[in-house]
Amino acid sequence: MKRRILEALGDGSKSGKEIAEALRLDNNGHLTDELEALEIAGFIACDAGVNPATGSKTRLVRYRIADNYTRFYLKEIEPREDLIRKGVFRFSSMEQLTGWHTMLGLQFECLVLNNMPRLLKRLGLDGVALVSAAPFQRKAHSRGEGCQIDLLLQTKRTVWVVEIKRKREIGCEVIDQVEEKVRRLGVRRDVSVRTALVYSGNLSPAVAADGYFDAVVNADELMSDDRVSADRG
Repeated sequence: MKRRILEALGDGSKSGKEIAEALRLDNNGHLTDELEALEIAGFIACDAGVNPATGSKTRLVRYRIADNYTRFYLKEIEPREDLIRKGVFRFSSMEQLTGWHTMLGLQFECLVLNNMPRLLKRLGLDGVALVSAAPFQRKAHSRGEGCQIDLLLQTKRTVWVVEIKRKREIGCEVIDQVEEKVRRLGVRRDVSVRTALVYSGNLSPAVAADGYFDAVVNADELMSDDRVSADRG
């Protein structure tokens, strides 16, 4: 079952209920035990966090692949294993592989999340007591719109909305995207909101010049610190 769970998570995070539905299983203690075993082994991560609108723990727990090689193997190597073994699999560019850019986006997000201590230092939060540090997702309901945040960092008085973006060209549209996420998020009146962009690609100078983001972090610089273990990505 563990392998099937990883396959179900190959295209992005899912809740226990969504995993059960994808695998046509009961969402029971047995599935929970399998998820816990995968988490302990380092294959997946469990993201819960705190709802910034209420300050209480979110009821929606999501699971994601935390080991980049696992996703790469399941998505790119295993389907072509026979051809690779025979030495007849050939391609001119990785970009010609189906879904390559989507997978790289997930891999990049995983890389950033796996190096959280370095990111916190860049944001000036390495010595700050956090109450939550996890991706955040809320489904649309009768009382509000849905919202998905790549990484939500929360202290007692501040919420950081962190956008993790990998794209060849990144323009000012990223500002509009994050601004809409902040609007949908909704926070308590006693909490201030800050924004950060962690990026890989060519960032338009207009993004930094706009001043919307409280922090803009180049992923190349983020990963350059020798104190960050290379195998964590």
